[in-house]
Amino acid sequence: MNKESEGVVSPPRSPDTHENTDVLIHNTILEWLKKQPGNDVETVDYDASLFELGVDSMGVAEITTEIEALTGKRLVSEEVFELETINELSAYVDSLKPYRKLTAAAEVASPTVSAAEGTSGDLLEHYRRLNRRVTQLKEDDLYFFEPVISEHDDAWVVAEGKRMLMLGSYEYLGLLGHSHLKETAIAAIEKFGTGHHGVRLLAGTTTVHKELEARLANFMQAENAIVFSSGYVTNLATISTLVGPGDCVIGDQWNHASIIDGCRMSGADFLEFKHNDIDSLKEKLALGGDRRTLVVVDAVFSMDGDIIDLPGVIDLCRKHNALLMVDEAHSLGVLGKTGRGVQEHFDLDAGDIDIKMGTLSKTLAGCGGFVAAKEEVVTYLRHHARGYIFSGALPSGQASVAIAALDVIEQEPELVEKLRLNQEHYLSGLKALGFDTAKSCTPIVPVMTRTTDIVLEMTWICRSEGLLVIPVAYPAVPMDAPRLRTCVSAIHSIEDIDFALDVLARAGKQTGLLT
Repeated sequence: MNKESEGVVSPPRSPDTHENTDVLIHNTILEWLKKQPGNDVETVDYDASLFELGVDSMGVAEITTEIEALTGKRLVSEEVFELETINELSAYVDSLKPYRKLTAAAEVASPTVSAAEGTSGDLLEHYRRLNRRVTQLKEDDLYFFEPVISEHDDAWVVAEGKRMLMLGSYEYLGLLGHSHLKETAIAAIEKFGTGHHGVRLLAGTTTVHKELEARLANFMQAENAIVFSSGYVTNLATISTLVGPGDCVIGDQWNHASIIDGCRMSGADFLEFKHNDIDSLKEKLALGGDRRTLVVVDAVFSMDGDIIDLPGVIDLCRKHNALLMVDEAHSLGVLGKTGRGVQEHFDLDAGDIDIKMGTLSKTLAGCGGFVAAKEEVVTYLRHHARGYIFSGALPSGQASVAIAALDVIEQEPELVEKLRLNQEHYLSGLKALGFDTAKSCTPIVPVMTRTTDIVLEMTWICRSEGLLVIPVAYPAVPMDAPRLRTCVSAIHSIEDIDFALDVLARAGKQTGLLT
């Protein structure tokens, strides 16, 4: 919950209703605090900063869930984060209308809200409040998102008019400017034009799409593949098509947002297990019972750079007769001796993973996503996944880029080894300096900063000195785990990496993160 709480405009409400809501929220927060180790608090000041009391991101989630159950109202966690005190949270809850009928027990605990409450003459106030944190960052010259890149030169870019070393890119093998990819794309555009003739099932499919799907199936050791025009939509459409109401879908709590959204959209019973915790997954699978169950995990987790315990996950899925889907967005081209991903990394059999999802926008330096699987799964998705059926086809120029990238990976395996060496040099350098890099063992390396203020200050220092790093804070990561999300590439030289380490060392010392 943010300290920038001044100026909150609340809609009119009855004093009695507000008082009841205050008490309900006070008691809910108090109960949460009492459950925390070493906390013997007996009361909470209604104007005290909840953040300073120790209500972290998990606390926000738990308290929000409890308030929803008691009031029958749907709270937006990002908006709750903007509200600092019980009084502000109470005003926010009063402004909402119930989304469901309460149980008899909840009706007793929850205040009644009149029809007039929750309305406002300014229909945009809701969004203005949500934008408050962004507005404040811009006013303080600390808004570091959407840096505008005007030039690209291998590992270096010109962003916001300044030449910087790129240390936040997904292009793990450095193929974004590769001559073979550019020449292939130009040739495809000359032949098929810049766009497409419609959706794939009608008039949008070209020979390039069919060639790409065959190449992906072969590369991923699957019977067939299907290409989507967006990586995010690939997960959304695939998960929500494979399971639905009455089924069960289970995911790691640190899965990518596209996986989480697909699970929610499916209507299946959605269960999350503790991060990379096989015992927790076992418990969730037991809850699935005899229902059709799909387990979905990231191969490499995009914020912490650690790898899923896939052999353990596979073993449990087999024992519980559950389908397994693995998102290889950050493992394709990264893991395995030849860059074929997490399957090669663990030396697994081709059929150990039922559904292999990947993106074309990271290592493959293009755009879009894909699923590689058995023929039955691909055929079903092609005719039932709404994100495929009703989306315009991936332009042939972009599809050709992915084919060319696969050519390079197969013909230049030394790039994968160069990436591994760069990763080791960078990670060991950060640790030698005293930085906390969490659980990273891949090119995604978080530099943990303890506080949001430090991550913003370090970003400012790094970019001022010509190093483009990416700040990440709540709600993208837990409230107590802000970090610089940095990524190394095969295109970085050792000199580039040493430059980055020098800048980060100075930033760490200037902010007090390093001593």
